[in-house]
Parts: sequence; C-alpha cells; structure tokens
Amino acid sequence: MEHNLQEFFDTTALLQIMALLVGALFFAMAGLRELKNERPEGYFFLTLSVFFLMAHGYCICNLPPDLSVIPVSGGLGIWQWLVNLLAPALIILLLVFGLFSLLMTRLWEGLVKIFFGLTLLCYLYMLGGSWPIDMRGILTVIYGSVWFHIELGTAC
Repeated sequence: MEHNLQEFFDTTALLQIMALLVGALFFAMAGLRELKNERPEGYFFLTLSVFFLMAHGYCICNLPPDLSVIPVSGGLGIWQWLVNLLAPALIILLLVFGLFSLLMTRLWEGLVKIFFGLTLLCYLYMLGGSWPIDMRGILTVIYGSVWFHIELGTAC
C-alpha cells in the first residue's frame, strides 16, 4: 500500500509541475498575441506567465529527492527538463489548440497544430525513445519555436 501511495504522489507532483508549465506557456502566448495587437492586457498576461513560471520553478526546487517519475536527486538538467516537462506541455498545448481551432472551423490551422503535436509525441516517445536526451531536447526546442511561430503568425 505504501508503494502505491508513493507512486500516486509522484504522478500528481509531475502533473502539477506540468500544469504550471502549460499555464506559463499559455499566458506567455496570450500576452505576446495581445501585445502584437497593441492591447495593454498583454502585460497582465505576461505577468501571469511569469507567476506560473516562478511557481513551476519553486515546485521543482522543492521536489523530494527520491521521486521515481523524474529523477531529481542529482539535479534536474536542462535536457531532462526539456524532454520530461516541456515536451509534454507542448504536446498538450498543440493538441488542445488544434482541437479548439477545428471546433472554431479553422480547419487548416487546426490540422497543422494537431499534426505537429502528434509528430512531436511520436518522435520523442515512440520512435525516439532510445535517442540521446540532447537530441530529443533539441527537437523539443524546434517544436516549441514552431508552436510560437504558428500561434503568433495566425494572430493577425
């Protein structure tokens, strides 16, 4: 019973940390989109993004060292953070925004976002499970920049 309870707390800690990162990315995108359209609400959204990012960092710094989902005992490096935390957050955002675009009858935009979300999922966790972590991290950075370009390019 104790082992199952530990796994439950590990999983919820991972979900909480990823949710904070998703919130930070979402509000950063909303803030940049509003600033691009010259609306002052963008500053508020960017402030919320910084808050979520600081909460994300605080939660990472206070993780227990014996966490089994993400090994943080030796320190969480940038590559582990990119692959284990940022990549799932990007996948979630790409798929959710893609489905939302499909519901709003923006077919092409929605299909592009869903395509990029599913290809990132396949590259990192299906095809590239044995790839070096730095290669998967670089792929995450590329897909993150593509996500920002798609979202800011369609905001006009």
